[in-house]
Amino acid sequence: MSAKGVVVVGTDTDAGKTIVSAALVAGLRDAGIPAGYLKPLASECAPGPEGQPVSPDVELLHRLVGLKEPLHALNPVCLRAPLSPLVAAREEGVELSLAASAVACREFLAGQDFGVIEGVGGLLVPIAPGHTFRELAVELGLPVVVAARPGLGTINHTLLTLEALKAAGLPVVGFVFSHTQPADPGDPSVKENHALIVEYGGTPFLGAMPYLGPRDELTGEALGDAVREHLDLSPLLKIAR
Repeated sequence: MSAKGVVVVGTDTDAGKTIVSAALVAGLRDAGIPAGYLKPLASECAPGPEGQPVSPDVELLHRLVGLKEPLHALNPVCLRAPLSPLVAAREEGVELSLAASAVACREFLAGQDFGVIEGVGGLLVPIAPGHTFRELAVELGLPVVVAARPGLGTINHTLLTLEALKAAGLPVVGFVFSHTQPADPGDPSVKENHALIVEYGGTPFLGAMPYLGPRDELTGEALGDAVREHLDLSPLLKIAR
């Protein structure tokens, strides 16, 4: 039986991929589907309690969703520099390869009923010499959920990401807006952006995750409530069941 899962890609760095990934895992579990999580590559990692580098994003999701696996198992490549993975790896003398990342993802998926794989940076960020994250997504052949900012400028960024996914033949489940900062009352575009992306991108809008507060104050309960209130995960549940 083929592996079931979804890849979460962002329109940019800090587009809200981690909160969207956490929302998908929480929503799937709430629907009775025991979803797992993997972030194959991360940068800007910090020393963890056991001395190993830890991604703050992975640590956050681990706490919010209540995962049992050790942090290093959820993020096999964790680089320290706040740079794109390939540049950070070169600075640290770490060799990255598309094949190794694909193997890590497939091994993860083999042990899951359904896997949520979070990307790094934007879709076309280099993750190995001569390769971008899009190529890893193609290798896996999983459907994609796009995490995007809700504000001014997101139409262009999101449509470009959708075009790049479609050009590679990757199926798109839909896109999610993620409010990583408090809503800006001075940005009237937020009310209209999702409708234009649906119209021009031909991709379902799964909803918008609201700003849930500072990272250290986020709770799994607040995440779950927001998923139930603000997201329509029915297109995802169709492929997960």
